[in-house]
Amino acid sequence: MRHFTTSAAAALMMSATPVLAADLPVAPEPVEYVQICDAYGTGYFFIPGTDTCLRIRGRVRAEYRFNNFGAAPSDWSERTRNATSTRARGYLRMDARTQTEYGLLRAYIDLFGTVDTPGFIQDDSSVPNVNNPVGSFGVEQDNTVMTLDYAFIQFGGMTVGRAQSFYDFWTGYAYGAITTVAYSDQNLWLAGYTLDLGNGLSTSWSVEDRTARQQNLFTGEYLNSDGFNQGYGGMRFPDLVANFRLDQGWGSAQIMGALTEVRYLEQYPSGKLGWAVGGGVEFNLPFFTNYVSGFQGVVQATFSQGALGYVNSDWQNVVWDSTDLTDGGDGVATGWSVAGGFQADFSPEWNGAIQASFANARSKFLWNQSQYDVVGKIGWTPVSGFEIGTEVAYRNLANGDLFPDNTVNNDNPTRPLGQQDIISVLIRVQRDF
Repeated sequence: MRHFTTSAAAALMMSATPVLAADLPVAPEPVEYVQICDAYGTGYFFIPGTDTCLRIRGRVRAEYRFNNFGAAPSDWSERTRNATSTRARGYLRMDARTQTEYGLLRAYIDLFGTVDTPGFIQDDSSVPNVNNPVGSFGVEQDNTVMTLDYAFIQFGGMTVGRAQSFYDFWTGYAYGAITTVAYSDQNLWLAGYTLDLGNGLSTSWSVEDRTARQQNLFTGEYLNSDGFNQGYGGMRFPDLVANFRLDQGWGSAQIMGALTEVRYLEQYPSGKLGWAVGGGVEFNLPFFTNYVSGFQGVVQATFSQGALGYVNSDWQNVVWDSTDLTDGGDGVATGWSVAGGFQADFSPEWNGAIQASFANARSKFLWNQSQYDVVGKIGWTPVSGFEIGTEVAYRNLANGDLFPDNTVNNDNPTRPLGQQDIISVLIRVQRDF
């Protein structure tokens, strides 16, 4: 009996073992939460499973614009122009950084989409008539435009991709949304290297896509616009760009230069060399500290022959990099600009900026052009990352009387007005996150 009881108990325990094992809780898989990366500032996090830090940011801005309401002809006097217009734009920015034994490896993307009020589209099947224009404002068309503003890789001191030109220094304090002042502000493809020389001094060298800078070319008779515009030929050589920059507690300074090929589409005339040199200095100003903070001022200038895209990124009218005469004369155009401005924070909620410039383009055998710009901006930031602002811009165009009074002008190319004032205003609501 005792033997039977022992055997039965053993059998019961053996039969129960699988049931008990099946009922035991299974340890959950470890959860890998996103970790904060503070090595490069705020907003970065580690991509799970890697040592790469990523920051995702964005911006949304909405604008209502009062376009040029200067003297006629203007956007308010012409029925084929929008006197007022709207813009909505959204940005997506991603910044990925990894520290390697060779230095920082970085990839950056800035992508934005824009929707504007449609502009007037002339009906190609009709003869244009100022008094009876035929066309529409394209309301039936999709006017959404996607733009890849930046897309570059940095490895150590190397930069490759679409980035800010190494020539550029100061690119404005105000919004610069409708018109802006005369400075070089160009995003383009480049391949370059930046060398840190120590004590805040650095030098950068790059080859850059020429097509982003090229203006116009002209062939015709001396002092006569009865010629024709020519296009640029295909790019054989990129622009060569270099700068030396100094960053200190008082501010920054830079000198820069560029070389470019001026190449006509036709065999005649032959190619030429264009160049540009410039410099600028930006100060952190110690004045009026009882009333403002973050007070900064800047001045910069550029001089060029045959590369007027470096002088100004916002020419109102057509300018030429070179003009060549049918009787054998030729000459690259000359241009120069000087610009400056101030910005300040009047309080934690209010900020403002004002900037101005003068730019001149002398095309030798065509009219000279002078462009004056003044832009002012006021912004209110009730909470961090959110701003409501307004901007007023004034532009004066003065086209020199290089043509004799009796010169035939067949509007090829079209000569701009001798004097013109352009005034515009915008209201912007903007959120950064």
